[in-house]
Amino acid sequence: MPRTAAANDALRIATREKLLEAAQRCFSRHGFAGTSVRTIAAEAGVAIGLVYAHFDSKDTLLLTVFAQGMLQVQDTFAAALQPVPQNAPTDSPIAVLVRAAVGTVRDHLEFWQLTYALRHQPEVLSVLGPRLGAWQSEIVETLAQIVAADRAAAPIATSTSDDRATALALFAHIDGVCQHYAADPEHYPIDAVTDALLRQWKAGGHTT
Repeated sequence: MPRTAAANDALRIATREKLLEAAQRCFSRHGFAGTSVRTIAAEAGVAIGLVYAHFDSKDTLLLTVFAQGMLQVQDTFAAALQPVPQNAPTDSPIAVLVRAAVGTVRDHLEFWQLTYALRHQPEVLSVLGPRLGAWQSEIVETLAQIVAADRAAAPIATSTSDDRATALALFAHIDGVCQHYAADPEHYPIDAVTDALLRQWKAGGHTT
């Protein structure tokens, strides 16, 4: 009996996810330059032609992996930019963001360990090209919105600062904490460091 259109769609989605997971394992094991499409097909247990049926090239697989990371980043932004009911006790936007970002890396640790390692490989930077700069600009622009929302939520009005510069500093702090945790999750005191980071931002004039 032939499969229904819905069954075919589900199979395509499952196969695509299987190939992405195989590519991530191969990139982690062999590096991007040391991985071939044939290696990915063998890891996934499929014919090489099936890889090309879903992805144009190994470069496309890599870009898709990094695009998944951006979707996770955007989810943390959405949490921080949720409208807060008036007079409701809640964490500030920056506190929500930091905790969401750390939680994302903790929940998807192997994925972030891979992407942190990949983005230092010259061949990967060559493939990402201007997309990497575009993604980073998008992150900084959204962080500037979160910084502005955090400042607006302060009990005592604060003067407008350079929100973009503050966003760049916040980006560096979050990225640094997450990278250090990903490098040694067993020994890195992520909860204590997160609390210390938020105290530091509060002392700098932002609510937490």
